[in-house]
Amino acid sequence: MFTPPPSPQPDMKDDSPRTPVLEAGTKNFPPVVDPKRRIGRKTRLTVILIPLTLILITVSTRYLMHPGVFDLFVSAPGSLSWQDISSKGLLWQTHKRHESHERRQVSTAPSVTTNSPTSTTSASPTVSANVPVPTIPSSPPSLPTPFPQPFDTDLSTNYSSLSCFNFFSNLTTAAPFRSCRPLSFLVDTSNSFIDAQQNLTLLNTIIWGTCNTTTAEDQCISNMGWFAAELQKACAQDLQDQNAMAVGALRDFRSYSLYREVGCLTDPTSNTYCYLNAVRNSASSDVYFYQLPLGLVPPKSTNLTCSACTRSLMTTYSAALADPVQADLLTGLKKTYADAANLAVAQCGSGYADTSVASGATATLLQSRTWWIGLTLLLSGAIVQSFS
Repeated sequence: MFTPPPSPQPDMKDDSPRTPVLEAGTKNFPPVVDPKRRIGRKTRLTVILIPLTLILITVSTRYLMHPGVFDLFVSAPGSLSWQDISSKGLLWQTHKRHESHERRQVSTAPSVTTNSPTSTTSASPTVSANVPVPTIPSSPPSLPTPFPQPFDTDLSTNYSSLSCFNFFSNLTTAAPFRSCRPLSFLVDTSNSFIDAQQNLTLLNTIIWGTCNTTTAEDQCISNMGWFAAELQKACAQDLQDQNAMAVGALRDFRSYSLYREVGCLTDPTSNTYCYLNAVRNSASSDVYFYQLPLGLVPPKSTNLTCSACTRSLMTTYSAALADPVQADLLTGLKKTYADAANLAVAQCGSGYADTSVASGATATLLQSRTWWIGLTLLLSGAIVQSFS
């Protein structure tokens, strides 16, 4: 029997790519790049990146130093959270009057004279320069009744919440608040206190009353801390909406301790309160410097007397800003101190005020500029490295 031959198999064509096989003794070298071309490419890249880096630094610096951007740092509301600094905030029992008031005296260092032109601007009602400043009472005087109180005109304003309105309505009648006679609120919101500046004898009694409260100073500080915490709960929406009364009251609560200290500064050469000396010198603008914690910058036309009192006032401010715990609360002073210190030094000489204390806005700007410039240089270096 005939056996047929096997059928031919179909031609299986392999279309897959094949790796070329090197002949024995050969090596797989990368393509040769001309060294001159590599150097030229790096040079062109450097020529492009360096000017771009310089432009970025210049633009960022000009942007961050623009007044509009500066205002973003200084006017942005801080965190609404408040750590209650008082462990006795709920204890409203009053303390006995201090048997002896330890007066805070200013340095007796000689003042520096200046030939700056006089200014007619005054931050307080005009007081005759011929009226002598009364000395600090040696015994408890008869305080005015009623004693000047904050918000003595009208509490009706556009509140964002009923709870905030109720807070302020109750605040003005609360004994733990009224008994502390807060100078920060009087300077900021009391018309009767401003009117009293026309009568130095009355004003002298009022200042004595703020320095010698029926409630102990430490208890008053605790009370203000408790009120600040309550305000942030009752007026949370108003603070978020930047309601002027809520924002101002929180600032005044936080600056109570500082205002009590600067309001009680005395001039030992005349045994008078420094605040009265500033009010009496209507031809000068010393009293403007008592408004720095309120966030009010002295006008450029300010004419200082360069007194030892104002020098001590600025020293107290700089010490407060140097304290991290206290500085975080003094938002108004952080905004105004640097300009005021430079103004004081310009008129009264170097050393009159500490200009090395950076305000919160200045520190933030410096940190932002340093961070941005550092990031720009780092990115530029990384790009150059990637092409090397």
